[in-house]
Amino acid sequence: MTNERLAVSSADASELEPEALEEIIRRRALSLVAEIGRDEAAVRLGLLAKVGTRYAPTMVGLYALGRVPQHHFPEWGVGCVAIAGTNLVDPIEAQADLEGGAASLAAGALAFVRERCGGVLSGESAYDETTLRESLVNALVHRDLRRPSRVAVRVFTDRVEVWSPGGPPEGVGDLEELGREGGISQPRNPLLASIMRQLGHGEQIGRGLALMLQSPQAPLERRVEVRASARDVLVVLPSRWQRPQAALS
Repeated sequence: MTNERLAVSSADASELEPEALEEIIRRRALSLVAEIGRDEAAVRLGLLAKVGTRYAPTMVGLYALGRVPQHHFPEWGVGCVAIAGTNLVDPIEAQADLEGGAASLAAGALAFVRERCGGVLSGESAYDETTLRESLVNALVHRDLRRPSRVAVRVFTDRVEVWSPGGPPEGVGDLEELGREGGISQPRNPLLASIMRQLGHGEQIGRGLALMLQSPQAPLERRVEVRASARDVLVVLPSRWQRPQAALS
C-alpha cells in the first residue's frame, strides 16, 4: 500500500491548480460529476479527501497538482545546480531551487538543463531530449514521497546526473536488465503515475527505462547509466560534448 490517498489536513483544496484538476476530472470522471458532484468525483480519483466537513488535497493530489506543495513538504522540490567542472567541489556556475507541482517541476528542470547545455556545435544539443525528459519525469514520479530529500539535477561539463530518493519499487531488481527488456511498468506511486500520464507526462507501457538506456545519443562507451540502491536511484547521462570550464578568477 502507498500513502498517496492520505489527506494532507494542513492544506486546502484551493491550493490545487484548478485547470489541471478539471482536466483530470474531465478525462477520468466527468460522468460522475453530475451524479455525486465535482469534489466527490475528485475523492474517487484520489485527488481530494474528506476531512471533517471540508475537502483537503491528498498526498498525490498536492504533489501532482498543487500550486506550491513545498509550503507543506519542502522536500518535494527539485534542486538544480550547474558545475564548472566534473566534480561537486568545482565552482558553481548556476543553481535553482524549483517549486510547484510535479509537472511544473519537470518543465523547470528541463529548462534549467537546456539553458546550461544548449547547442553550440552546429546547433546540436548536448543531450537527447527524449532521454533527458524521461529521466526527469521518472525521478519525480518514482521518488519516495516519504523521504526528506529533494530530487537533484546536477549539470557537469561532461554529464548530467538526476538523483531521486528511494530505491526501485518492491519486486524490481536489476534496473539495467529491466531497461534492456522493457515491457514492465511497476511504479512506486501508481496513482501519481496515472495522473501524470493523463497530463501528458509518461506512458506507463514499460518502455521509459528502455528509451533511456537505449538512447541513440551515444556509442556504447557513452551510454546512459542507472545506479540503484535501496535508498536512491541515480541516472547519469553523458554529454555529447564537454562545455568549456568557466575561467576562474
